[in-house]
Amino acid sequence: MKKIVLLVCAFLAGTSAVVAQNPVLLHSHNDYERNAPFWDAYNERFDSIEADVYCIDGTLFVSHDKKDIKPERTFDALYLQPVLQVFEQNGGRAWAGSGQTLQLLIDIKETTEPTLGTLVKLLEKHRDVFDPTVNPYASRIVMTGNVPAPSDFGNYPDYIYFDGNLDLEYTDLQLQRVALFSAPFYKYTLWRGRGKGSRKGWEKVSEAVEHAHALGKPIRFWGAPESRKVYRVFYSRGIDYMNSDYPAECAQFYRSDKNLFN
Repeated sequence: MKKIVLLVCAFLAGTSAVVAQNPVLLHSHNDYERNAPFWDAYNERFDSIEADVYCIDGTLFVSHDKKDIKPERTFDALYLQPVLQVFEQNGGRAWAGSGQTLQLLIDIKETTEPTLGTLVKLLEKHRDVFDPTVNPYASRIVMTGNVPAPSDFGNYPDYIYFDGNLDLEYTDLQLQRVALFSAPFYKYTLWRGRGKGSRKGWEKVSEAVEHAHALGKPIRFWGAPESRKVYRVFYSRGIDYMNSDYPAECAQFYRSDKNLFN
């Protein structure tokens, strides 16, 4: 068994953690706050990149808070154009010669509309980059934040996916449009990366992971601590996405064992 798994087992001796079987997926949380939005995470081969968006007068702006919006920081400039560039350079793939796909997790910060409709208008011109029925290596678009009700998923093109809510029930057809489940870590446990945390808290985390996996979807926790210890614990507990604010450090850790990294 690989060194990293031995470390996990040693750290969690005496617990009921189950070692994950699949490579971890890396998610660049609040990516637009990087020194080089999109590129810092892309160059580390992150699987998923997050951008918060506001729609103002028909333009999508990228910002965590509306008061901090800057005219030059549009979704088109920071994310759409870079994705189009790499797909053109790499023969219709996110990375040349690789089957790894890239996910854009787009957080609607205000009302669903006109935000989502405005995004669809941008993407419709580039279905060869964003529609998997046109290109099997397409970049996947996943909406989070103020997403439409599951009953309204069908109002949008099939290549638009949605972030799931573990507290909702989905029909089989609606579930096909759910790409992953995201949940606030603090809802399940107050563990902040030190010590072992409470058994009850970890039981709640495990239940959430099992719920998502039973529905055939990966899970991501946001609002979680981040450290090498957290990376080990999350992997050992079958949490699919590592939600990271430090792309270089996170990728370096998981890349140390090729079995943990796509």
